[in-house]
Amino acid sequence: MSGERLDRLRALLTAHGVDALVLRPSSNLRYLTGATLRAFLVVTPDGPPVHVADAFGEAVSLIPTGARVAVDPQMPAHELLALQEALGPETPIASAAPLLAPLRMRKSAEEIELMDRAAIAVDRALVAARDLTWSGATEREMARQLRILLLESGHEEIVFVAVAAGENSADPYHRPSDRVINPGDAVRVNLGGRYGGHCSDTGRMFVVAEPPEDFEAMYSVVLAAQTAACEAVRPGVAVAEIDAIAREVIADSGYGAFILHRTGHGIGLDEYEPPYLTPEDGTVLDAGMTMSIGPGIYLPELYGARIEDVVVCTDFGARRLNQTPRLISVVDL
Repeated sequence: MSGERLDRLRALLTAHGVDALVLRPSSNLRYLTGATLRAFLVVTPDGPPVHVADAFGEAVSLIPTGARVAVDPQMPAHELLALQEALGPETPIASAAPLLAPLRMRKSAEEIELMDRAAIAVDRALVAARDLTWSGATEREMARQLRILLLESGHEEIVFVAVAAGENSADPYHRPSDRVINPGDAVRVNLGGRYGGHCSDTGRMFVVAEPPEDFEAMYSVVLAAQTAACEAVRPGVAVAEIDAIAREVIADSGYGAFILHRTGHGIGLDEYEPPYLTPEDGTVLDAGMTMSIGPGIYLPELYGARIEDVVVCTDFGARRLNQTPRLISVVDL
């Protein structure tokens, strides 16, 4: 267990007036202990953390009636309800998210090194994807081949593979289907997995043989928005401002009505974690924060485009972990 992380957590427990924190098997537990465990963990402002087999028997015996308890935000409802019943109405329970998010947002040098390796691995898979035969295959078939490439690149787990061709690329949440990929299609590809327990996440655009009409002009706007957002990353800048910069580039080019999702999100042990690059998130960037930046434009019934990279905020600005070219990849020439 990391003594430094435990000390920081205990300081936050004291500052927030929390008497006990209950963590379940989750990325939060892995963050604190450095291991994947099935046990629950009870942490107090002083005294050693205690591993217990369940949160409803042994854990409850460690928590006095009336204590202020924070629980793992990843705890499922059935566990939370059982814990509430076991502790009784005199013991208030709250989410530990305000304690854990500040702790996990600033990555250590060791964490960033693992995320660097994850980015190198996913880039390797993306480069290999250019040599696949796209025309005539279905989205589902290409997704299967991309999963193999992710595993061959060193990922121990696949988190997601998105392949969206033609009009399907205009749906940012499209799942691979039996739609056949044809010459002239734009194909949106997003890949992510876990390497050394840490997540990769990248997105690029492919076109089969030749781009559809007017696609390159729209793509250039997405590239400009993503570039501007990445260049704005530095300590002291609010993530809402990064989101606003990307949106402004797109809106000024006449595509503002076709922004369908946030500009990005934090990433680390989890695919999605704070901070979130939205207008509502007031988090101020600091060195060591890592995030996926991926603005997009989606034109209904035509095509969509998204460019996504993981970046780390340093004292000198953003450092992109993904290094594959951001130009359109033309395949099956």
